[in-house]
Amino acid sequence: MENKDYKPRNLIAIADEIIKIIDEECTFDEEKIANIIENIEKVKKDYSYRAPELAYMDWNNFANILSTNFIPSNSRWETKIMIIFNNLCGTVDDYYKN
Repeated sequence: MENKDYKPRNLIAIADEIIKIIDEECTFDEEKIANIIENIEKVKKDYSYRAPELAYMDWNNFANILSTNFIPSNSRWETKIMIIFNNLCGTVDDYYKN
């Protein structure tokens, strides 16, 4: 049975959204922010040159960067990142409990 609502996700577009949140809202020191963004940019570059059947490797690398550096329950902006990456419905208030 085909899901007509299924829409493929674009790693580069999602990474760009997450980079924007990190750049604008992250409370880490600038060196750590730059390092995280640099790592995400590397994943984006790798994804651009990878065969489609191997794209899961880049999604895994992206997930590892995020899970290593962020904990959604720590802040609203980290929760935003989780929502975007996991393609969740709802708002930050639905997931973030202070």
